[in-house]
Amino acid sequence: MGTERPVTVRQLLSSPALTGAELLAGEAGLDAVVTEVVLHGRLRADSPLKPGEAAVLDAAGIGEHLYQIDMAIRIMADAQGSTLIVTNPGFELGVGVRRLANRFDVPLVVVGEADAMTLTHRLRAQLWAADVEHAAAVNSLLVSLSRPRIASVEGVLEAITELSASSVCLLGQDRSLVAGAAIEITGRRLASGPAYLVDNSAEAALHSTAIVLTPGESGAEADYWLVAESRGSDGVQRLLRSLLQIGSWYLAALLASVRARTESDARRRIAVLNELLATSDLHERDIRNQMLALGWSAAGWNTGLHITLRGADTSRIIDLHAEVRERLRSAGVDGPLVERNDGWSGWVTDAAEPAVESYSVMVRRLTDALAEFVDAHSGLQAHAGIGRPYLDLSGLRMSLTEAHEAALIANARFGGRSGAAHIDQLGVQRVLMGWFGSEDFARYARFILQPVLDADTDHEMLRTLEVYLDASCSTTEAAQVLGLHRNTVTNRMRRISDLLGVELDDAETRLSLQLACRMLRINREPAQLMQSALE
Repeated sequence: MGTERPVTVRQLLSSPALTGAELLAGEAGLDAVVTEVVLHGRLRADSPLKPGEAAVLDAAGIGEHLYQIDMAIRIMADAQGSTLIVTNPGFELGVGVRRLANRFDVPLVVVGEADAMTLTHRLRAQLWAADVEHAAAVNSLLVSLSRPRIASVEGVLEAITELSASSVCLLGQDRSLVAGAAIEITGRRLASGPAYLVDNSAEAALHSTAIVLTPGESGAEADYWLVAESRGSDGVQRLLRSLLQIGSWYLAALLASVRARTESDARRRIAVLNELLATSDLHERDIRNQMLALGWSAAGWNTGLHITLRGADTSRIIDLHAEVRERLRSAGVDGPLVERNDGWSGWVTDAAEPAVESYSVMVRRLTDALAEFVDAHSGLQAHAGIGRPYLDLSGLRMSLTEAHEAALIANARFGGRSGAAHIDQLGVQRVLMGWFGSEDFARYARFILQPVLDADTDHEMLRTLEVYLDASCSTTEAAQVLGLHRNTVTNRMRRISDLLGVELDDAETRLSLQLACRMLRINREPAQLMQSALE
């Protein structure tokens, strides 16, 4: 074993060979060092074990002589053996046996059905020939990856999990679970760049390797992390590292291929939607044929929807497309969904004109679906707008335009991480939106906020002002939304007041500043968003 630390019973139990084993008793002895693994037909007092020996007892030949288990536990305790592994018991080990194991601190492990000789060989190999086991496992993974059935993210994770007996998962860019068994990351670190990282700050070591789908880009951030958690020995940890590195290379190629196909499909969908929205003089026959090829229909009453997504770039919008569509479908909003530069556009089609009361139902479903979506992804905000139902293609175009406008107003209106609104709920806001969109108000907004804009190149103070006003001037609430200490918010607001030369205890001043902030946000994100539905 070279300079590696001694293997404990706890680490031995994390061996892939003991995946189906059950620890019945003797937990107090799990940190005992294992010096050898020996197969026994029965344990005898006149043939003592060596200190630290793990005894594999094949109970298939014991028959009804259950006392031999009690005797084996006593012999293990007298010889200072490390653990008793009972295979193939044709009976249940009762309370008395468990109490005896707990009394002598002898870990009692049961493996229901196993070839005792093969099991012993594998455990000895882990103990004395870890490099041989390492090479065999790596070779097994390479063979598995060459098979067509493994050509999926889930298949790769299952192969690594089986070979390492560790929890393995794939995390997305925001550390959300993509596939595999959930692993609690909390404050532990993940790998950055090409470096492989093992975080030993907790009882179980956390292994991670970053997967970058565009490695040629300077300073490219991780698109995914391949992560595993293990309590195994040093040899198991080294094996896990090799398996994860090989798996990450395979997954990088697999995920890049998936993204390429996804982007190709997205471009096709976007092209058809752009053609539909480009002009009111629609070549309906050509459009209908292209829509039919994509499985879309606009024959009937079409209700458009638009979702604006903040905190993500175009590639992320494409990656999240399938998840968002599935969430909408689960919420009962089932129809085409197309990636846009600021989120997604889509619609649902009904044979008959939807009842007026159905609008509130759709708003509620979208609101709930988006709330669950942003809760699963840190750093994202999603707001949806819904248009009125109209007939056929020309009507679909009008509904999508209304939905885009409603989504913009919903974001300005709700301000939180998510929300949804129907265009008919926004009568007053639409009038104000027209005012906000005027050149006169734009000049006014920029004029009164110019001192802050001049001193605020990264828009941090402007964002703080907007959130503070939206939070009814609550420093504590604004600090929570911004992720800052309340003293930082207080200091920023004091500086903003000095720059603007105003007192925020005046209601009219606060209203003017709030409207001006909304105006600049709409123009800043971007002014062409109001026109992007027509691009």
